[in-house]
Amino acid sequence: MQYKYKVLSVIAPLILILDQWTKQIVLTTLALGEKRIFIDGFWDWVHVRNSGAAFGLLAQTPDWLREPFFYSISVVALVVIVWVFVQMKNSERLLPFPFALILGGLLGNGIDRIRFGNVVDFVSWHVGDKVVAGIELVWPAFNVADSAITTAMVLLILQMWKGNPKSS
Repeated sequence: MQYKYKVLSVIAPLILILDQWTKQIVLTTLALGEKRIFIDGFWDWVHVRNSGAAFGLLAQTPDWLREPFFYSISVVALVVIVWVFVQMKNSERLLPFPFALILGGLLGNGIDRIRFGNVVDFVSWHVGDKVVAGIELVWPAFNVADSAITTAMVLLILQMWKGNPKSS
């Protein structure tokens, strides 16, 4: 088996399993809207649902438009990931990782959308009392799938930046 497919076959299922396992813990231990302090003043476990994209983007869009949009985007992303993987040279050692992270995250949140019509989020980070000088210091709640996708995007940006140095 080629290296890139080994990476994909380990990382994507690992993210998917970890994502669904942590969400199941939240579903069975926290009521919707409930919160538990994990690290006081910084990190809470919460049970919230996100009908939108990352950070609630498009959450207020009507269901008849939002749901087909997210399903379509997920299918397009899946096709692009498969296409990139097929095209990727086996000599690429780092590039398979972000695509495997994206695939695992895409599948994890996709399962939620199919099961619930929204995504289960549960990690809430904030600073202190959450408001400083009138500015709310709260990161929108997220989950393992979101973390994997965000990490992948950072890795891809770093790889593109490293691979395309600017000349002076």
